[in-house]
Order: sequence, then structure tokens, then C-alpha cells
Amino acid sequence: MKRSAQTVIREGAYYTIAAANGRVLEVADFNTENGASVRLWSYEGQPWQQWAFEETADGQYRIRNRFTGKVMDLAMSGVVNGTWVHQWSATTGAGQRWEIVPAGGGVKLRNVLADKTLDLVGMRMDNGAQAQIWQDVNGENQIWRIEPVPDKLLQKEAPAPAPRRAAKTAKPKTTRTQTGKGDKAKKTGKGSRRAAK
Repeated sequence: MKRSAQTVIREGAYYTIAAANGRVLEVADFNTENGASVRLWSYEGQPWQQWAFEETADGQYRIRNRFTGKVMDLAMSGVVNGTWVHQWSATTGAGQRWEIVPAGGGVKLRNVLADKTLDLVGMRMDNGAQAQIWQDVNGENQIWRIEPVPDKLLQKEAPAPAPRRAAKTAKPKTTRTQTGKGDKAKKTGKGSRRAAK
């Protein structure tokens, strides 16, 4: 067992990783595929918002999602400021290893490969804010609270994910059509009228 700034990290336990406003990191849209985004969202007690810390070396952890079984990873093994954090199947790579560093009122999660800190794009803290890595700037958007998930939430069976509704988009209108094949094709609509002038 290792102690973070405010809680004890236990093997086999699950935790939320919360920003200063109480929103937590989750796998976007409960997507189980490699490359699914890690983002901030209001906590709903769901397993795609819960994480296990698996020690890989002294003080280094893979952070595994309870729902998907995949771990936090750096997109394209990037090491520059602004590299997005997504999920991926576990490997031995340093891009999937994180250190828990005590910070005022919480912790920072430092990626071993990049030597950069888990951060939020644009310093946003609203639902949907994308997780990324950034150099340590002591920003509020780089400080996290790791809190254990209550046993009662772990014992109840998780409901099947309900899709979040996407905004409806209108189908694009066609202004030009083509009939026939090859050199005999005829164009109709606005494009053909312009060509004929």
C-alpha cells in the first residue's frame, strides 16, 4: 500500500480521479476501444468513471479503467505539451506509467515517459474537457483528488450504458448531380449552369 496526499492506494481497489470542482475523469462515451478519449464529466457512480492504480515499479502505476479494462496512455506516445490522454490495452511502455506526486490539497499525476503532468485542455473544468499532458505550471487544472469508490457502488451491478444524445444535424443539400458515365456524363444543377455561361 502506498499513501497519496489524501488517501491510501490499495491493490484491487477502485478510485475516482476528481478535479477541483468535483468532476471526474472518465472514458468518453463508455467506449471500450483502444484510443477512446479520457475526459472530465460529472460523477454518476459509473464504472467507466472508476480507476485502479496498478503498481508497475516503485511509485509508478498503470491507471486502469474498471469498465473497459484499458489503461491511461499518451496518444501516439507523444511527449509534448498538449498530447491527449486516451485509453489503450496495457503494454510495458513508459507512456502508460504515472507517478503520484503530492501537491497542495491533492496530487499531480506525472507521466513517466513525458515527464509532464496530467492536465485539462484549455484549463477547462466543464463536462467534456479533454485530458492532456502539460509541463508542471502549478495550475488548479493539474491538481487531482484520488478518492476511493464506496463499497456499495462496487457491489451493485452496473446498468447498461444509455447513449448520450447527440445534436441532430441536417443532411447537406445537393446542388449538383451527375448522370451517365465517363465522357458522356451530364452535369445538372448550379454547377452546370455556371459552366454553360
